[in-house]
Amino acid sequence: MKKAFKLAVVWLCVLTMLPTSGALGSDLDNESSSVTTNASGVPLKEKFSYGSDRMTEEYVRFLKYPYYSALTAEYDTQGYKPASGTAVRAEAEQARVAEGGQLKLERQVGGESAPSLVWEEETAWTEWDFTVAEEGLYNIEMAYYLLPGSGNSAKRSLMIDGAVPFLEASSIVFPRKWKDQGEVVVNSLGDETRPGQVEIPGWSTIRLSDDAGMYAEPFRIYLKPGRHSIRLDFVDQPMAVTYVALVPAVTVPTYGEVKEQYEQAGLKAATQSLQFEAELQAVEKSDPTIRRESDGDPLVSPASYKNRKLNVIGGWRWRKGNQSITWEFTAPEDGLYKIGIRQQQTWNDGLPSHRQIEIDGAVPFQELQSYRFKYDSKWRLHTLQDVKGDPYLFHLTKGVHRITMTVKMGPLTPILQSLNEDSLLLSEMIRDIIKIAGSEPDPNYDYDFFTTIPALKTNMETLIQSLQHKYDLIKGMADKLPAMANNLLTIQSQLSNMIDKPFSIASNMNDLQSAQNSLGSWYTSMQTQPLLIDYIKAGGPDESWKDEQSGFFQRLRYSFANFLLSFQKDYDNVGNVLQADTPIKSTINIWIARGIEWAEIIKEMADEEFTPKTGIAVNVNVLPANQLEAGSVNALMLSIASGKAPDVGLGVDSSSPVEFAIRDAVYDLSSFDDFDETIKQFIPNIMIPYKYRGGVYALPETMDFSVMFYRKDIVEELGIRLPDTREELYGYALPALHQNGLQFYYPNDFTPFLFQHGGAFYTDDGKLSGLDTPEAFRAFQEYTDLFTNYGVPLAADFYNRMRTGEMPLGVGNFATYLQLSVAAPELAGRWGIAPIPGTRLSDGAVDRATGALAGQSAIIMKQSKHPQESWEFLKWWMSTSVQSSFARELEALIGVEARWNTANVEAFSNLSWRRQDLAVIREQWKWAKETPIVLGGYYTGRYVYNAWNSVVVDNANVRDSLEKSVKEINRELRMKQEEYGNYHDAK
Repeated sequence: MKKAFKLAVVWLCVLTMLPTSGALGSDLDNESSSVTTNASGVPLKEKFSYGSDRMTEEYVRFLKYPYYSALTAEYDTQGYKPASGTAVRAEAEQARVAEGGQLKLERQVGGESAPSLVWEEETAWTEWDFTVAEEGLYNIEMAYYLLPGSGNSAKRSLMIDGAVPFLEASSIVFPRKWKDQGEVVVNSLGDETRPGQVEIPGWSTIRLSDDAGMYAEPFRIYLKPGRHSIRLDFVDQPMAVTYVALVPAVTVPTYGEVKEQYEQAGLKAATQSLQFEAELQAVEKSDPTIRRESDGDPLVSPASYKNRKLNVIGGWRWRKGNQSITWEFTAPEDGLYKIGIRQQQTWNDGLPSHRQIEIDGAVPFQELQSYRFKYDSKWRLHTLQDVKGDPYLFHLTKGVHRITMTVKMGPLTPILQSLNEDSLLLSEMIRDIIKIAGSEPDPNYDYDFFTTIPALKTNMETLIQSLQHKYDLIKGMADKLPAMANNLLTIQSQLSNMIDKPFSIASNMNDLQSAQNSLGSWYTSMQTQPLLIDYIKAGGPDESWKDEQSGFFQRLRYSFANFLLSFQKDYDNVGNVLQADTPIKSTINIWIARGIEWAEIIKEMADEEFTPKTGIAVNVNVLPANQLEAGSVNALMLSIASGKAPDVGLGVDSSSPVEFAIRDAVYDLSSFDDFDETIKQFIPNIMIPYKYRGGVYALPETMDFSVMFYRKDIVEELGIRLPDTREELYGYALPALHQNGLQFYYPNDFTPFLFQHGGAFYTDDGKLSGLDTPEAFRAFQEYTDLFTNYGVPLAADFYNRMRTGEMPLGVGNFATYLQLSVAAPELAGRWGIAPIPGTRLSDGAVDRATGALAGQSAIIMKQSKHPQESWEFLKWWMSTSVQSSFARELEALIGVEARWNTANVEAFSNLSWRRQDLAVIREQWKWAKETPIVLGGYYTGRYVYNAWNSVVVDNANVRDSLEKSVKEINRELRMKQEEYGNYHDAK
């Protein structure tokens, strides 16, 4: 009690000496420090709206700018119309660039003879001036060419007349174009393999629009006569620009108007028809992740019977806003055609998917700006039609045409925006409650929340109304009521109970946090709009089309055939796609502890590039992850014991190579002549876990990083300057967080403290623990103080608590980065990373040393009869070009969630990182260290945790706990050294 009382007094003194949040500095990647604040106690009800017809002050405070939909609503209210004049164009040479940038003009870029502005990363922004003669709504048009780079689309942010016009202007995407590289190849197992993706280089013209497919039309900007400026800020990827133009906004006619034009022109119905396979005639895609897929339905054309046929396109990989596919077909004659699409939409739990449909680069009428494909578990031949079921007719001339389908959110847009607003409002409510009652309120105490937080009741009532509005919208558009709709009513009921019984709020905090997590998850899932396509056909309006579905017995026959095939087919072996005339000198066997998609890409790349160049064939087998690790009975250990080990193992845990080396089961890679040259592509200290007795027994495949994550909106609101050192963390960041009922997250990791204090886990010879030194004691003292004296939680779900705002600062790794990038879209633009707080050195530098860098590795087994050939494969596999290609292919196949954190530094840098994030990761790499693997070393982590647990949980003495653990660690080290005949007295 005395210790707790003293601690409380110390904290009180620290908090009272802190400056107010408005006086604290801000260091947020050059973010603007001017923020609209919410007056205390002002209810949000009158400022809150459904689908952002108007923006709430609370929302503006977080994201600063209104949705584009709010701007267009204002345009409609004012009666603004598209401009009637001509386009106003600014050429490349008329651009102004940021100070320190370079106006780099070149001719013959991408075959374009006109002068082009080559805009690379060194130029922060580029601006053009325009003089507008006519008042009205304009689109912004640009001609661009994407320069060779990482394969990612270019991104810029938009400012008009020196101001950001709306929220979506922060991310303007200039997409690349992709196509299949060659034809489908059938592998040795009889299965079709997906062709690689190749970029289609060339100039493109685009009218700026949002990057998520929320809106059916390009941005419309209202401009008065006079001088205006358009500024684009560099976000990602270099590109060339020939011109920027302000073009009178496009007005798309209705189908009724188009039909009237048909009648006036006397157009006749087509008498011939056409049909083409969607997977075969796709000539252009906006995203390489869109691939041919395989579907086992008996009536899909062509049927995928017994062996895999890539017989459809789209599906789950064709789900993100603005992803598009373009098909090319030939119309047999002039005339009016109806168009049918055999498609399936079994995702989204009852909600429809939407596509914008263009013919020859233009949307023919408004009804196709966001066309609805309803949810249905069956394959359907769907004719494009109006609400009455009458088919739309399209005028096609004889010859080649293109049809493009682009993912759009359609009527889901206002629901999505409202979900985001609800999530923001809930976050504010939770934080207000935490400021009063802490993160774990006492359920038996009446905090009188509605008095202490005057706006809380009104906000809850507003949220209830918003949830009901979304429920009604979803119910009206769904083909079956999704589970999400009922969950909205559940949250609504929980909020109603809290209003009726305010005393229960403290005991139901988990319900509020779960509600916010659910809203964020639904915000993510509702933005997925998958659609799977088999074939497309066109014919005259009176032509009869039969919509066939496979029957039960047809599907049973297919299932039974595949069942019988499973007794013959080796599903663990990855089939060959080698050309028959490829000369083979030798063959190596590779075991991969990853998924089949990973293995197929490696195998295809090896067959196409490695084997033809070297004559070394590669057999690939897939095993579960734990089957290539030391320390347990598994497939690899049994193969070693039986003398049938593979040549190469990929995906081996970083702690296993030395374990295998101790048993003389793996090859010493440092014995190869070009080893030193090969490892230059890795961070030097990443090799430490693979060293044993002077040898190196693995190459790193993947690597991790540790960085500090922070919520930009919260730390900016509270005026918290990001701590650069732990002294700054203790001095003002932690007190400022605690003052507002918030927390800092730190994982249970002793390594940074030990390394930054100059300590080590083991003595130089690896025989004894190095934790009995003064440096180690000081490190352990500070490490435990973090939890005992500074109130850092012992354990927490950092990802979810960062989403709710309870933990706006914390240390995480690569997995945390992916979670926030992929699964927390409501936080887009509201979080960032910074180097972890370190220790100030005498020369002024900050030591940020940390471990846990090495991930998975690649080994050559000692039993291999082809060690040189295996080494040639590892060199090829870990080369920059191959790792970069593999990373792109993997992310294209599976998505961002499968980003390949390669250990090749240059290839890692080529991934789709935000510039400022990559700079932070590179800073951490400078200080990267690792812990050697020693005999019995598994005891170290266990007993360091035991010592931490004794101090933090049981309030034991720091020195006694650490010394007790060191004795146990040394006992285990000695026992293992004696077991392997490697023990001698070490002083």
